Amino acid sequence: MEEIKEILLRYNLTVAYKGEEDAGKPHGHGAAYYRDGRWYEGEWIEGKQEGQGKLFYPNGTVWYDGEWLDGRRHGQGKSYLQDGTLAYEGQWKEGKQAK
Repeated sequence: MEEIKEILLRYNLTVAYKGEEDAGKPHGHGAAYYRDGRWYEGEWIEGKQEGQGKLFYPNGTVWYDGEWLDGRRHGQGKSYLQDGTLAYEGQWKEGKQAK
């Protein structure tokens, strides 16, 4: 993880990606590492998170584990506080908890 942080800083990038690609975009399974220390591991379609995936806090605990659609939390999923406590479990729609 430290190596990735160095690359992000050295090249002034906001995200680094490692995984399967199609036409130069994340597609299939892969991981994205963000400059703020968070990272996502899971499925991608045409450069966006789609399918099953997990987003992690910088300290390594899971922030969200569940379904994604068009780069947003969508479908069944669980969100957690930074200490690992479950905050919400249920349906998501367009990145927000479904009512």
